[in-house]
Amino acid sequence: MADLEKTLTHKEALEVLVRLFVILKLAKVFKPNNDNFQDQLRALNGLLQKKLQMDGEVRIRFVQNYFFLGRLRLKFDFSNYHVYKYFLGEFRERELGVLLFAQGLGLDELTRFVLFLAKSEASQEDRFARFSEEFQAAGFPHIEVENIEVAEDEKTRRRNAAKMYFMGIRHLHEVFENAAAFRTFHVTKRWIQAMFNHLSVDEAFVYGLTNIKNFDEYTLNHSVNVCVLSVALGRRLGLSRRDLAELGVSAFFHDFGKLDIPQEILNKPAALSPEERAVMEKHAPLGAEKLIEIQKSRNIPLAAIQVALEHHLKPDLSGYPFIQRKKSLSLSSKIVKIVDYFDAITTKRVYRPTAMTREHALSLMLEKSGIEFDPLILKAFIAMVGICPIGSLVALNTGEIGIVAESNPQLSLAQRPRVKLITDPTGQKWDGPVVDLADVDASTRLFMRTIVKSLDPDNYGVRVADYVLAGTQ
Repeated sequence: MADLEKTLTHKEALEVLVRLFVILKLAKVFKPNNDNFQDQLRALNGLLQKKLQMDGEVRIRFVQNYFFLGRLRLKFDFSNYHVYKYFLGEFRERELGVLLFAQGLGLDELTRFVLFLAKSEASQEDRFARFSEEFQAAGFPHIEVENIEVAEDEKTRRRNAAKMYFMGIRHLHEVFENAAAFRTFHVTKRWIQAMFNHLSVDEAFVYGLTNIKNFDEYTLNHSVNVCVLSVALGRRLGLSRRDLAELGVSAFFHDFGKLDIPQEILNKPAALSPEERAVMEKHAPLGAEKLIEIQKSRNIPLAAIQVALEHHLKPDLSGYPFIQRKKSLSLSSKIVKIVDYFDAITTKRVYRPTAMTREHALSLMLEKSGIEFDPLILKAFIAMVGICPIGSLVALNTGEIGIVAESNPQLSLAQRPRVKLITDPTGQKWDGPVVDLADVDASTRLFMRTIVKSLDPDNYGVRVADYVLAGTQ
């Protein structure tokens, strides 16, 4: 069976869900013999038959609040966000994880399934068990349903993602400890591929992992964060797998030159003198030189050398180091520069005991758009992490405090992410649920919760990373 990614464009895959949404809505209003209903049903059936002929099955999966057709993640925008919200509710209420259409599906069976799904009501208890029992009784030989991943499976996935994240820090530590003996990038590439896979399945959680800040191993921790967020941004920009692999390696080793910077300068608990600043700035060309030395024998991509050299240069090529006869920065350098800056200013250092909140950091970076950062790539980065970035501590109008757990994909609702509540309205700490700030009170038609302001986690004794990792315990 061919991979769905090879035969379905994102537009075609999304159309399957949109068509299904339309026919389910019509089924609640019209009888099956209605002309409009029949037209839409034939359109959906024709689309399904086309995909079934190519791929043998049409598998819609619901994983961590994302929808996939095969392994292709469906991305929604303002025009079809209502489709996402509808199926989000339908799948959650029935604890439905997979809806599969198989070869042999006919128009009559599809009609009966649409009517069944449109008329069925979610149970309050044993939700999937009840739904599955009714589904089996109705008899759909070419349609299958599966339960949503249970909490233990979610914990396993997240535990594996966290384990892989820390493996990256350990791998980089080994490289930095004995760079002369570093023989191959094979392990590095495999790690980047593994993190890419985790990003594809649970993007929000992997973003959350970048809230982990190891004070004692800043360079290692920072490099892993920059790698993860750079690959995620490259993925959003539509880079190929090969280009993403090169970008990942480049981001992973962007600070390689700091190996040759004295520790007393790297960890000085005060502002650097002009002479010390000059030494620190040498890490960019030193990193490029070290990577050039090992390029031939270890097959390092050219992009990694460029990024090591260029990640502190601005669009007009000011910054450091001074480079002659170069017209523009590489795309990888532009990406890594944005992510490098963001992670750096949101991290405490020995010379900076407080760090910016993620929201403040993005606001500052917007002020530097076009001057310090490529404006188009910065716009894509902000869209990726959200106006209220994952990991931000926020106060709600209800008096509750929470941590942003997932961005809202609809641009007009960017300030209404999903939030993990960590205090009740009285300020008492508790292990609260994850709530959707886009939810509206049915009686008042007003939003149930709204962000009042961002908070500094240090002022409230909150370690965001602890809440992120709590989901892996």
